[in-house]
Amino acid sequence: MNHLAHLVLAGPEEGLRLGAFLGDHVKGQAALAELPESWAAGVRLHREVDRLCDQHPGVRSLVSEWGGPWRRYGPIVLDVLFDTMLTRHWSRLGPAPLPEFGQQVDDMLARHEEQLPARLVQFSRWARDHELWTRYDDPIMLQRIFDGIDRRHGRPSPLRQGLSRLEGWSDDIDALFVDVFETVHRETEHQRKRAASKVPP
Repeated sequence: MNHLAHLVLAGPEEGLRLGAFLGDHVKGQAALAELPESWAAGVRLHREVDRLCDQHPGVRSLVSEWGGPWRRYGPIVLDVLFDTMLTRHWSRLGPAPLPEFGQQVDDMLARHEEQLPARLVQFSRWARDHELWTRYDDPIMLQRIFDGIDRRHGRPSPLRQGLSRLEGWSDDIDALFVDVFETVHRETEHQRKRAASKVPP
């Protein structure tokens, strides 16, 4: 799952949403002790979402069908394209109208800039300036995302061609997303509720 799906799966509590972002920036268990408890719970939830997604048999089956280097890089591409599919199903799965939700996310990240890692601050400003949250179904934005992932990866890979996976596979990815999202949401419900119950009123 990518940023948008992680945010929705984190639920409405702000600390869990911040942890959903920090999951890609905080490594190991020791670092969690330095975070507010709700943020740390959000990181743990992020990690569980990633684990469930990576181990889902449908994900493994699809990238196996793609074959070649996609066996290794397909899951990275699917993370992004699952946000595309979430955008397409937003009226059913989203917690608020997408522009409103995107504004909430931008405002939340801006409020906490001083407490966030520099790389996340840089990303949050880029996301706000480019209206990322409402553009996961925009081919131009998707190509920018795949170009950026490829640059950060730093080794020869097909990641710049990630958008090509929608050609002939869009229906398969869509059906897989719905299955994975619903499975992950169900499997993490207790963890999400338990974490939210510990947040001070």
